Amino acid sequence: MPTITAFESSPDRGRGQARDMRVRWALEEVGQPDDVRLVSFAAMKQPAHLALHPFGQIPTFEDGDLALFESGAIVLHLAERYAGLLPLEVNARGRAIAWIFAALNTLEPPIVELGMALLFERDKSWYEARLPMLQDRVRTSTRNQS
Repeated sequence: MPTITAFESSPDRGRGQARDMRVRWALEEVGQPDDVRLVSFAAMKQPAHLALHPFGQIPTFEDGDLALFESGAIVLHLAERYAGLLPLEVNARGRAIAWIFAALNTLEPPIVELGMALLFERDKSWYEARLPMLQDRVRTSTRNQS
């Protein structure tokens, strides 16, 4: 059974924005059980965790002799391994993979930046001035993507 690492204490207070959720969701979709190993922020910087994730983040994925990091890579691995997450037809599969990369590289960064500001920057003197810019970035990146 694969093991996934997740935050022991989530900065989003358990609202599912931590990146381990996409791996757990993919496993759920294909009906595969998993174990979750909770790690503290301090433990993520220790050699044992850094051996699994060189950037000291979550999630990691361990299954037998395979260890992966980066949620997008893990989900893509799961999609290649289990039926149901990606289309079988080659062109449709390519388009689906393009959207995986778009979600991770184009859509997610401004959303995460806004989320981090809402969680951690409310007490900063520049927060009120910065918030409209961050909200506009989210609107711009997600425009016409419904």
